[in-house]
Amino acid sequence: MALKRAAERSPRKPAATRLVARESPPAYVSPSVAFVVDASVSAAWFLPDEATDYTRAALHATATGAVWVPTLWLPEMANLLHGAQRRRRITAAQRAELAAAANALRLQVCREPVSLLTLDALAADHTLSAYDACYLELALRRRLPLAALDKALLAAMQRCGVPAAVLPT
Repeated sequence: MALKRAAERSPRKPAATRLVARESPPAYVSPSVAFVVDASVSAAWFLPDEATDYTRAALHATATGAVWVPTLWLPEMANLLHGAQRRRRITAAQRAELAAAANALRLQVCREPVSLLTLDALAADHTLSAYDACYLELALRRRLPLAALDKALLAAMQRCGVPAAVLPT
């Protein structure tokens, strides 16, 4: 009943019209250090042989900046760590230690629901996986730059006018 009343009060708009940028980042955060980070960058935080100056700069920004991820980031990182253990890149003890370190990162996890139609349209329009569409959608909605290494996502960002996060390297 409460859901029905809520739906009557605020009729749903088509996904394309609901994708509106939010207000600027909070005043305590400089816009230059607020950005969305995708799994291709953050994976290197846990697999040192994949680290670059850019990925290290993104990791350092988590200490002082507003580094955003969608909720998808959590299972993506868990999957990354379990996959690394299965391929014997890390041990079970290292996996548990890295999971604890990931959990302690100062990330802004966006828990706002996103329309399936929005993600489907972004993925289809830009030939992205639904996973990459989540990061692009968050950057579009928050009007933030995006730190990514994935070529398809970088191309989609350019087409959508989403700047790449510029980090000191």
